[in-house]
Amino acid sequence: MQIELLVVFVLASLPISEVRGAIPYGVLAGLDPLTVFLVAVAGNIVPVPLLLMALSAFEALLLRLSERTSTGLVSKIVKAYFKYAFRARDRVKPFVNRYGAIGLALFTAIPLPFTGAWTSALAAHVLGMDRRVALASISAGVVIAALLVSAFMGLLTLGVHG
Repeated sequence: MQIELLVVFVLASLPISEVRGAIPYGVLAGLDPLTVFLVAVAGNIVPVPLLLMALSAFEALLLRLSERTSTGLVSKIVKAYFKYAFRARDRVKPFVNRYGAIGLALFTAIPLPFTGAWTSALAAHVLGMDRRVALASISAGVVIAALLVSAFMGLLTLGVHG
């Protein structure tokens, strides 16, 4: 049982499966649904602060590299990224400040491919959201997604066993 819970945690931590893959695995493995829910949510949220910090650090590194070199294809690509990213952040800032937290939570909550915590962390970074707000929004979205997937699995298992 402990190894299956570890698998649930790891699946939830991965960008491909997240809670959308971890919860069905745990339920179909015969684990307690509440325990699966809690472990999957924890596993999906754990990488988020690390991702947000890593993305900021990576962008800072790119910025320093682009300032040191002014020639070459990589330098041109990096400078184009910053030009676009800073312009986009300035343009969407009023919307992000007004709707960002709720919008990010809802985006995270949609249990479809490419709408989970990993993608939301990237979106929050690109949009220049405050890390604490992003973490809270993504966490709320993960809980909602886990509730939706758990409800679906509950209905599915009722249909199979009922």
